Amino acid sequence: MSERMEDSDAEKDENEPKVYLPGRPLKKGELLVHDPSAYLMLHEAQTGAPCLSFDIIPDGDGNNRTEFPLSVYLVGGTQAETPNGNSIIVMKVSNLVKTFKEDDDSESSDESDSDDENFIAKLPKMETALIRHQGTTNRIRTTVANGRLLAAIWSELGRVTVIDLKQQLLTIADPSLRPVKKKKKKGVGEPIDPLQVFTGHADEGYGLDWSSVSKGVLASGDCKSNIFVWLPVETGWNISSSPLSGHTDSVEDLQWSPNEPDVLASCSVDRTIRIWDTREHGSRACKLTVKDAP
Repeated sequence: MSERMEDSDAEKDENEPKVYLPGRPLKKGELLVHDPSAYLMLHEAQTGAPCLSFDIIPDGDGNNRTEFPLSVYLVGGTQAETPNGNSIIVMKVSNLVKTFKEDDDSESSDESDSDDENFIAKLPKMETALIRHQGTTNRIRTTVANGRLLAAIWSELGRVTVIDLKQQLLTIADPSLRPVKKKKKKGVGEPIDPLQVFTGHADEGYGLDWSSVSKGVLASGDCKSNIFVWLPVETGWNISSSPLSGHTDSVEDLQWSPNEPDVLASCSVDRTIRIWDTREHGSRACKLTVKDAP
């Protein structure tokens, strides 16, 4: 009898959910699931194709908002099966209600959820506008410069494109402004004219960042170790023909200084972190190198 009880207790203990420790391999039949009690709010949405990169679009309503329901504007780039099947997705997700239930209001929540109208009213809403884009989006970053909402897009095809998202924002804010569908052409989403396309990189890349100090200044880094700085001019951007050089492998990320207009940080597969003074060119621009960075 005691052996049966011990076996039952052991089996029960085996089936009890446990906190996952990073690095421990999953056993056969084990699955990772989220704990709803760990989140004040948790909702899911589908974009159709997977997205390697996304960014939050500033909406002008301020940061650190805590009153529910919440809303957020997002932009992401897809990774479709074919280059022509890709798009840039501009999204507005609203009516994001609090999902965490306090002990003292669980009963009232259960009662209210039984009412269909109330349940539907609590569902999040998602509006999207798709822009046609060639190739997988490796990285996408947004900024506001001169009153325009800009998105820079790194494509797997080795080019960096800058577009204006104004029309897409208007569309998702007011779906009645959605353009009339024309005869279907090859590709997903509406075609738009880019503000600028840069094909001077020797390969595709992932490093991409807008300066928060000097509005409209952009940096892009590729898998061949080169970094280009984009300076805004009246007709678009002036991109130096001489890249910042010093890395010996792929540039994985770029970050502009939050308070210095000409200071840029980069990290690479070569396991170095470099600090650049973008007023200079080539290898002279590198002012600090941290080797064997973790």
